[in-house]
Amino acid sequence: MVRLLIAMFILSLSACSNPSPQLSRSQAFEPRLQSQLLYIVPFDTVMVPNEISALLFNRFVDRLNQAGAGNGYEFVILKQGLKQIDQNWLAERDYLLGELFAYVEEIGSSVTDIKLRSRIRLYQPGQQTATLELTLPAESFYENDYSTLPKERRKLAEKISAELADQLLLALFGD
Repeated sequence: MVRLLIAMFILSLSACSNPSPQLSRSQAFEPRLQSQLLYIVPFDTVMVPNEISALLFNRFVDRLNQAGAGNGYEFVILKQGLKQIDQNWLAERDYLLGELFAYVEEIGSSVTDIKLRSRIRLYQPGQQTATLELTLPAESFYENDYSTLPKERRKLAEKISAELADQLLLALFGD
């Protein structure tokens, strides 16, 4: 019982201190896409378990396409990766790069804490640098008796994919 109370207290503290998304826009950012297609390059990952990165990316693209379908927008994955894409072709289109990094699992005897940071950058035609950047830190904290690492990894991936997609859509299509 004491372990549960301690875990709940720590969870409430971590919920209060969980940083919010950081969104930055350049002056060249255009809220509406110039075309009805936005190309997405598969996210770079740095020491992130595949079960998280694959689920997160797939759910992110699915959520974007579900929301965009009603507005006539389509989000297309460029499966060949950034190095194989003609840079001149890419420079004439709206495209998105993303990365998953700073993954940490702190597994204790009674509680586990998982942290992950993600970042997406939107590039618009004619711009050399990203016109929009969104960085999202996320954390999952749980008591080991009540959940499992695979379940919490899945929940974290779903949480991040939804937040990234929602924040991007809000920036692109307005309030």
